[in-house]
Amino acid sequence: MRTIKTIIASCKKLYVEIIWLRDEGVCQWCHGEKGPAEQVHHIIPRSRSAVLFYDLINLILLCKGCHHKYGTDAAAGIHWFSTVFRVRWEYLHEVIEDEWGKLLPRRNVIKSSWKKTDYEAIEESLKEKRIELKG
Repeated sequence: MRTIKTIIASCKKLYVEIIWLRDEGVCQWCHGEKGPAEQVHHIIPRSRSAVLFYDLINLILLCKGCHHKYGTDAAAGIHWFSTVFRVRWEYLHEVIEDEWGKLLPRRNVIKSSWKKTDYEAIEESLKEKRIELKG
């Protein structure tokens, strides 16, 4: 029987692989000028929205230098992402209804509790996306 911990580990491995495939192994900020892509970065961090943690629109591949820059100069990173990836930025900030019927920006939606079935559903959708990208 698989535990939540092993399913979460599987999800992380899957989303890293998917982002590498989608972004073609290239830093999306400097396009490889500062070095090889090494980091999968969350635009909206888990501390602000656990709901977006596994959302592929919230993930981007960066090199170590750009990941560090995004972390130390968030305003520059946010400006860059919101300009270059406008549709994705708008999705992350779109107003949606949470599980209690409140309208909130997607980035602020929380989930009261996470069940094993929630993680299994995420894992399944990530597996489908990986198949789609591998073609």
